[in-house]
Amino acid sequence: MTELYSKAAATNRERIAKLERLTGLPDTLDARQQALHDRIASGPRGRVAGPLALWLHSPELCERAQALGEHLRFNNVLPKALSEMTILLVSAHHRCDYEWHVHAQIAEREGLPADTIAAVKAGRKPDGLPEDADALYDFATGLLRDNAVSDAAYRGVAEHFGTAGVVELAALIGYYQIGAHTLNAVEFRIPGAPSPFGRYDGTG
Repeated sequence: MTELYSKAAATNRERIAKLERLTGLPDTLDARQQALHDRIASGPRGRVAGPLALWLHSPELCERAQALGEHLRFNNVLPKALSEMTILLVSAHHRCDYEWHVHAQIAEREGLPADTIAAVKAGRKPDGLPEDADALYDFATGLLRDNAVSDAAYRGVAEHFGTAGVVELAALIGYYQIGAHTLNAVEFRIPGAPSPFGRYDGTG
């Protein structure tokens, strides 16, 4: 294990010297990292990618973050389409390419209308939102833009989703902000695809 850590440290020193940012999984996985990788891959996500791959560089962080994320993504009390709309709101706010690329596809599969997805990407409130989605939108954008939630938005989320919905929605926003910050810090790119937010054209 000491040898593995030494090799990893040497690789990291070389990457830092060349100003190469992290691109995904560590070059080598120790026993703990491999076990965690396999546990995540065999769970509901089905793979280790994006921020989870990056977090494996710190297995302590990855272990705790992936458990929180698994609950918030797959088991929160929100309807799946609205949960994905929330993730897209975070992704658009932070202009996080990978997060948007992945979750726009999931949102579409979960039934979120294409015009709603397009409006969120453009930073506009979608037209004709149902009451529950309208409350969720105002709650999420209030936190993201103003670090505050209006009484009307709070009341709407509580009425539609209960007190569990209030805290899980706030936590869902925070969790995907952690992911977006991690991905943006390393300038994580979508392999072979252009940036949804115009950061790069996908040819480099």
